[in-house]
Amino acid sequence: MRPTLLKLATWNIGGGILGESHQRGVSPSLDYYASILKDHVPDVVCLQEAHDYHGRREGQSEYLARYAGYPYVTSFPASASHMAENASLALGILSRFPIEDVVYKQFPNPRLEGTSPNGEPWQLHDKGYVVASIDLGDRKLGLINGHCFPLHHFGASPTEPVFAEMWEMLTEDLLAIGGSGTAFAALDANYGRIEELLKEVLLPGNYLSAFEGTPTTPKGVQKDHILYGHSVRLLTTTVAATESDHSYCQVSVLV
Repeated sequence: MRPTLLKLATWNIGGGILGESHQRGVSPSLDYYASILKDHVPDVVCLQEAHDYHGRREGQSEYLARYAGYPYVTSFPASASHMAENASLALGILSRFPIEDVVYKQFPNPRLEGTSPNGEPWQLHDKGYVVASIDLGDRKLGLINGHCFPLHHFGASPTEPVFAEMWEMLTEDLLAIGGSGTAFAALDANYGRIEELLKEVLLPGNYLSAFEGTPTTPKGVQKDHILYGHSVRLLTTTVAATESDHSYCQVSVLV
């Protein structure tokens, strides 16, 4: 089989709102997000925090797929949005190839509580990940799109033993789809040192990390990660600052 050149991307779009994501009463700017996708032309893009309206109106993943020219799209609501009423935060996948075998898995939620910087009560929203495969015609690309808890807002660390079950279930699924080495994972881990959370995944012969240690937010910290299987050849990486509160992150690979 001849290698296939692919551009694979991940982006937390924060409800389609520009600037800080924890806002209310601000209109989304989806045309801006669509313009970034048109500029970078990824073949597959994983979205986190895309608003889903449960069929009452077109969701943000579907909107971006339509305006940026993606024939295949999925959207899985994970929790109520903190940015808009009557909306859920969803994991979206946009693809130029068929998306198959799609399953959503929810992390066990410890239900932590805290207080926002402006004094409002915070409760830990549900998070999870989507497992799927992309049909490239002559082969399949295993895919995981995940969004992990922002534990730093609650005075906790994802390395604490109480959260081990979360990383164990994610590790199991990453290794399951990555057996052939043809796999890709897009994660907003809300944590920079991904090797501390997914040690077994990043052992030789499993996955590699595309841009470890590269800031992906305007505050200069890394939250977002792309992992790729051992049979995937990495060509280039892109971490582009945007008007959103997360960078647009992309890799070009040979599969």
